[in-house]
Amino acid sequence: MALLTLQGMTCRLEYLNEGGANFVFRILPQSVEELPIRLRKKLLRLRKEFVNSPDVLLAGEDTWQAIFPAQNLIQHDLIALPPTIEVINNLLHDVKNRPMHRTNDFWKGGTHGVLVTDMSPGLDGRLVELKPKWLAQSPNAPAGATRCRTCALRAQREVEKGIATATDRQRSCPLDLLSEDVASRKLAAGRLTDDERVQECLITTALPLLRTMQRYQQTWDPKGVLAPDGSPNAHDLSKAMTLRDCTLFVLVGSDGEVEARLGDLDRKGLDKVERWRVIEQGLIDGGWYMGMDDICSLSRG
Repeated sequence: MALLTLQGMTCRLEYLNEGGANFVFRILPQSVEELPIRLRKKLLRLRKEFVNSPDVLLAGEDTWQAIFPAQNLIQHDLIALPPTIEVINNLLHDVKNRPMHRTNDFWKGGTHGVLVTDMSPGLDGRLVELKPKWLAQSPNAPAGATRCRTCALRAQREVEKGIATATDRQRSCPLDLLSEDVASRKLAAGRLTDDERVQECLITTALPLLRTMQRYQQTWDPKGVLAPDGSPNAHDLSKAMTLRDCTLFVLVGSDGEVEARLGDLDRKGLDKVERWRVIEQGLIDGGWYMGMDDICSLSRG
């Protein structure tokens, strides 16, 4: 726990989680009084790297707000911070449940953080997190492919590296989520969660959101990273790849209400383009698009 003054009030920060780019903390009142309105149902996100311009913390927000309804996005709100680097890093040093490969990561400081929508389920709620991944086939996939891009990479990882990511372990094909066949959507939803309320959301309510994601993945990356007639538009490719790796949070509140919001929409860096090309070429050369698969929608017909 750490004490930090936000919105003129001394608050308690509790470590929640972290990824490669950010730390996320829960904001709690120090005593029985309520948090200021701006801080309620919010988490504090801090970029691990030092950022000179606070505007960078919200870079790209306009892109997503233009194509997705506000109720389907994790909302972001820039907030000024007091000098806090020692307070934050002392807290991180004392956390016992950090991922082992992150324990040497500490905050490099900054003048601002970002308040983000808190999707914590509470005592009687349920939160399901999933990565919809590639909701359309890779433009570079060979003709007659029997695996989609997501399933091809899953198969390659399992055989060549002996590993399975959290998404791999869900054993679900993203193409099923958008199938015109309701039974296929039910199959995908059932593999992603055993909560019937979340399943129903994925099958029906979230379908327009998923279709918008698919449309813009295709619009921003129509030719793929191995485009034969020249390099793709790097900025559009960055946006498409961001949508292919963002997280869909489906929250069932204590009142039974269900909401679906997209998060992890930090734009992918253009320094990753060459890595994406290597991955794509490896899937093609290794024949991973062509294997039969009991998970992939394409293999089932």
